[in-house]
Amino acid sequence: MTSARAGARPEATRTCHAGWHDLRAGGGAARRRRRSALGESRYVLATGAEAVERLRVVQRVHGPDTERFLHRAGLRPGFRVADIGCGAGIVAAWIAEQVGGSGEVWAVDVSPEQVEQARSEAARRSLRNVRFVVAGALNTGLPRGSFDLVYCRFVLMHLDDPLAALREMRALLRPGGVLACEDGDFAAPYCHPPLPAFDRCFELYRALGHAQGQHFLVGRELPRLFLEAGFGDPHVALAQPVFLRGAEKRLPVWTLKECAPALAKTGLATEEEVTALCQELERQAADETTLVAMARMTQVWAVR
Repeated sequence: MTSARAGARPEATRTCHAGWHDLRAGGGAARRRRRSALGESRYVLATGAEAVERLRVVQRVHGPDTERFLHRAGLRPGFRVADIGCGAGIVAAWIAEQVGGSGEVWAVDVSPEQVEQARSEAARRSLRNVRFVVAGALNTGLPRGSFDLVYCRFVLMHLDDPLAALREMRALLRPGGVLACEDGDFAAPYCHPPLPAFDRCFELYRALGHAQGQHFLVGRELPRLFLEAGFGDPHVALAQPVFLRGAEKRLPVWTLKECAPALAKTGLATEEEVTALCQELERQAADETTLVAMARMTQVWAVR
């Protein structure tokens, strides 16, 4: 495995169109125009500072499985890694700690607000080996054939063309590099004892995804998509976090609240229904006798 160049600095952010770019320049309208130009995601959840709390809970839910997955895929010191759809940068920062000063991480997201949060996360951890890129998954603008590992989580489900995104990520890998992707099956969550509000929450989430042209069962398709993208012999595993207590059990509530405007706009659920569902889910989360199983993750990695 080749080693990455050391000394990358996180002070600037790159777009795939305009070189190094300070995200603090330009107003909200400019940011929306950049997002439209750079992206092909139909993401309906909150971004930027509004999303940080939820994304930290997502990491508490899925982070331990993600870390084991990336170690199985071969992550090691000195690697050059691209995190596509980095969100608030929590996983990217963890990867940067693993690759150390001789490695580097390119944190990529279509949302300037998310990339700004990723920059803050790296600064909070005093990391100096992370670059930040505003770009969509189908056109990252990253150097071809130069990464030891390319990673994404909960990204393909939001895209019009997941296969095209996998092909783009494959092109970023050097020969012998690894693509590691994990995505969800949102028909798999369950709770015990059963609660109609829990089932309705995920029914609405899947219906919204379908209405938006998203792929909320893409985890099931991931091994086949890897083969179609040109990878041979992909390695496949499943992971499904379960909880009896803790903030992790509130993740469906956060997600449903952030989806509420889109649910109302599409006519799938009224504000009143969402409020009532959230109240029932809050009661369930507080009850330590109830078991909650989150989205089942399909984890796939393969060597170019």
